[in-house]
Amino acid sequence: MRRLALLFLLSLLSLSYSAACAHLPVLRPVDAESAKDASARCQRAFPAQPWHATHTIFASLPFGQDSGLIGATAAEAGALHAVLVSPEGVTLFDGTQRAGAPLKIDRAVPPFDRPNFAGSLMADVGNAYLSPAGPPTALGTYQSGATVCRWSPAGGGGEITDVELAADGPRAIRTFWGTRLSREILLLGPPDKGFYPLVVLRVPGTGGYRLEMRLIEHE
Repeated sequence: MRRLALLFLLSLLSLSYSAACAHLPVLRPVDAESAKDASARCQRAFPAQPWHATHTIFASLPFGQDSGLIGATAAEAGALHAVLVSPEGVTLFDGTQRAGAPLKIDRAVPPFDRPNFAGSLMADVGNAYLSPAGPPTALGTYQSGATVCRWSPAGGGGEITDVELAADGPRAIRTFWGTRLSREILLLGPPDKGFYPLVVLRVPGTGGYRLEMRLIEHE
């Protein structure tokens, strides 16, 4: 049953972009007081590099197919290293992504060697823990009134990242491809140097899934 759940998760990861839906929210102009420190506050959603952390990962999948893993991640100078370990201590996946370089996979045992899995895994982890390059390209508010920092790629197209602020700091990260929501990441609990006790990642749409990443330790 666990192997079936893992296979199902890998299939969903490979389909996550095509299954995503929703529209890019319009940002309303922000008042001067809200904009004053919004950019610095939004950056607190992401831990400062270098760092490494260990999480328990629980995947909630459609039709009751759930799975638990342990994830070890590290980032330094923009490079992201991710390792997945089974509850029995077996390394299932070990990969490194460096800016401008192909993804390097040091270990991927079946079914974690499936096409598109490594890229989708790195995108999930990167969206949750790596800040987009440079300062936000726009500041504004959602229709709800929440202040938002937005990173948009030059020339349009590609991935857009929104960080939503609450009164006590960042509370959500959302990524979009064009106008389509690809991931929503909820930041729960009081952070410690950019690490939250619980990070919940949700991929919407048909075949969507939910990952709960509970912090064990970080440095």
